[in-house]
Amino acid sequence: MEIKAVACDVDSTLTDDLGMVNLYAVETIRYLEALGLPVIVVTSRDYDTAGSLSTLMGACGVVVAEDGTVLGDYRSGQPPVIVGDRAVIRQGLDVLHGALGNQVQAWIWPSRICSAVLQLGDGIADQNPFADRRHPCVDRGNAILAEHGVPARLVDFGIVCVLNDISVNKGTGLQEAAKMLGIQSENVVAIGDNFNDLDMFAVAGYGIAVGNAPQAVKDQVDYACTACFGEGFCEGVKHALARFCSKRALLWTDPT
Repeated sequence: MEIKAVACDVDSTLTDDLGMVNLYAVETIRYLEALGLPVIVVTSRDYDTAGSLSTLMGACGVVVAEDGTVLGDYRSGQPPVIVGDRAVIRQGLDVLHGALGNQVQAWIWPSRICSAVLQLGDGIADQNPFADRRHPCVDRGNAILAEHGVPARLVDFGIVCVLNDISVNKGTGLQEAAKMLGIQSENVVAIGDNFNDLDMFAVAGYGIAVGNAPQAVKDQVDYACTACFGEGFCEGVKHALARFCSKRALLWTDPT
């Protein structure tokens, strides 16, 4: 396999469990860019957050946001491409509110373009986001959406979940982002930590899970890191370069 880019999730992959970006991970991203390997940010966060983070970290600016529903080259200044259906999100919210009432609380997030952030159920805030099982309220919500024929899905993040168009995901987003860079997703190493990253792993040439990922995610990747969070990202990059990239000997020193 020839590596032509690296794709990475943000939360709990580049950040710790408090949401702080690991500076060693930033150093690693800048090293990859110096090697001519663009870093694609693939996240559930909104487009402006993803694009700003990509720019500040020194990545290429191509980002996939809101779990694949919004993407673009943030540095170009052009409007993002919206590949999800916003009408589906509105329909999904109406159905969930009708079925679950006050168990569904939508967060007002003006910067979101094609998804909705929800708190679902009473006990979800106590759920460990790194557990090997999804919260039962999310499963129930997805069952309700399916019963009503709504082509949307809930993705669990522990304290909150995100309602997305079911026809797109991080995998479809990565494929489109790769085209923006003139490459194929098969030439991308993808690094992430959670169940919604599985779609990204499926289309990438090589999938890596950081050490804090659920075992059910680690079981479906090519390499599972020992280190967690941002240090796991650094470990994953080091592993991928050692295995695939002839440029690995130029500058690399393990920042961790």
